[in-house]
Amino acid sequence: MTIKTEEIQEKIYIVEKENGKKFKITVPADWKVTFGPAAKGMHTKSSSYKVPLALRFYENADKQRAIFTDVVSFRDSSILVEEEKVRIQEKDGYMECDGIKKKTTFQATVKEWINPDIQSESTPALPQDGEIYDFEEIEKPITIR
Repeated sequence: MTIKTEEIQEKIYIVEKENGKKFKITVPADWKVTFGPAAKGMHTKSSSYKVPLALRFYENADKQRAIFTDVVSFRDSSILVEEEKVRIQEKDGYMECDGIKKKTTFQATVKEWINPDIQSESTPALPQDGEIYDFEEIEKPITIR
């Protein structure tokens, strides 16, 4: 007797709640997903009472398996999303102009597209002192002529 095993395909959804927290949920790929008012028949545009939105997962038409309330958005994790991230980095330093040494702040602005689902280490926008100068030269001012 041969036992036939069927591999179950899965989908991962990324869900964001009203409080800003995100979580992932993995369900079989053939489950039905719905998104709308938590209480069926109610409308979210009511001015007197705010109806929370809910994300529901159904195994079949008669079997609801999960409901998550206060959901503001969700998506299939296989959809690539990138956000523009703007970083501004400042560093204090000195400049010398016509023999006068002045303290100044150097600023660098970096714009980049990042995947919000992947945590990455950010690289500094401005180089560290040791990356430009020998450590003995750090105290020497920059001369502009």
